[in-house]
Amino acid sequence: MSGVPFPDAGHAPAHDAFVEAVGPARDRWLRLEAWLRDTYGLDGEPIFFGRDSGWCVRYRRSGKALLTLIPRDDGFRTLAVVGPSAWQAAASAVLSSRTQAAWDGARPYPDGRWLWLDVDDDTTVDDIEELVALKSPPPKHVRVPAHTLRGWTTD
Repeated sequence: MSGVPFPDAGHAPAHDAFVEAVGPARDRWLRLEAWLRDTYGLDGEPIFFGRDSGWCVRYRRSGKALLTLIPRDDGFRTLAVVGPSAWQAAASAVLSSRTQAAWDGARPYPDGRWLWLDVDDDTTVDDIEELVALKSPPPKHVRVPAHTLRGWTTD
């Protein structure tokens, strides 16, 4: 994957700009958004992640980051921090070989393992959904978001 599509810290992109920027990975991006909304009742929030990543979309639950979608020109990657309480379950999960290699190579920090994954196939999306669910089990009753991500705009 290549460059940073939104490097300007002073201007948060609109939702549609994120979707357009990821190009052929659009369906996977939208799939993860829909899964987070339908499973957890969450909408993403744009956040500037620094000059190397630019603007991203972060999903938080109970004040803690659940998943961050990081657009790249013609693709995207994710960041999921899996806390120590979920390490055993994550280590025994059936993951694709690429995700397993990323897990094995992720350094354990006190707040968790930072798992960076390039999302370029549906298997990686499956793995991300599983890791997020292990980290933060879905609620029994999903709250309805006050607004949808598609409604977020910046001026």
